Amino acid sequence: MCFFKKKQKKVVITTGKFKVGDKVNFKHRDDVSPGFIYDVYYDKDNNLVYDIQIGGECPAVIKGLKEDEIFFR
Repeated sequence: MCFFKKKQKKVVITTGKFKVGDKVNFKHRDDVSPGFIYDVYYDKDNNLVYDIQIGGECPAVIKGLKEDEIFFR
């Protein structure tokens, strides 16, 4: 038996400096890493945060990065 979840409506945020799909660099563990913006949302304190996808064949997502930690390539 298969159970399905209801799909939640996704709110698109356009007020930030970066948009979903932008190629960016970010500071991670005292190093600069490349990635793509995966998701943009507000955290519980109403701050704009980003999820960034890194990797190619087996990607990972770095969650909850603030705007000052991210910059364009």
